[in-house]
Amino acid sequence: MVLKVNLNVCLFVLDSEKNENIRKNDIQKLKVLVNKKLQLPSVEYNSSDIKEQIRDYLSHIINTNIFHLEQVYTMGYNDRVDVIYLSISNMENIKKLSSDFELIEFNIKKNDSIILGDSVCNYKTIEKENYNSIEYFHEFEGCNENLNATLMYLLICFKRVISNINNTDILFKFMGSSFTLEDVRILYEMISGKTADKSNFRKKIIKYCEKVESEINCKNGFRPSQRYRFKPLKGDVWV
Repeated sequence: MVLKVNLNVCLFVLDSEKNENIRKNDIQKLKVLVNKKLQLPSVEYNSSDIKEQIRDYLSHIINTNIFHLEQVYTMGYNDRVDVIYLSISNMENIKKLSSDFELIEFNIKKNDSIILGDSVCNYKTIEKENYNSIEYFHEFEGCNENLNATLMYLLICFKRVISNINNTDILFKFMGSSFTLEDVRILYEMISGKTADKSNFRKKIIKYCEKVESEINCKNGFRPSQRYRFKPLKGDVWV
């Protein structure tokens, strides 16, 4: 029997809504890409280059090739293998979305519940010992069973993001063409669920930020925050 190989992609998009109070930061929301049945984009493998196939497939859906993409996990079933990819972008990059898909709000609360659009599902992580090692499995409660695969793969990919925010530049993959240092800190706290010391956080990320010069239009004595763009450092290796 030949197993079918499916390529699944979890695309997280940072969407920013302008705050009516110009002295406050934009309101940031995380969204994920799903079809009308709340399923993740998925395509059957048919190319020698898996990553290029999933990149082409996703580009067709969101009409841009500006996104981060990395393979995260592989799930084996009786009749198929699911390869799971994590993708990250910013809403400003997505000018037009395929009519078969939509971006809906996503969040994790207190590490025990997932918000997916209008649905709220509880989950718990189970530890099982196999071959002298611990494996972790997620069980979902209070949601449609048809959502289990979607929630499972989103959770796996989101936990990859969480595990990488302190030792890689993954936060900047969410940013648009320019951003403030506060934008990055707010995103960090949203994903990690922790409060960051402003001074220490700034020192940690500033070397990856390059100032963006722009016209300053001060209203009522208010000077807008300095904006930056991401500056990758060649040869910088995260440990």
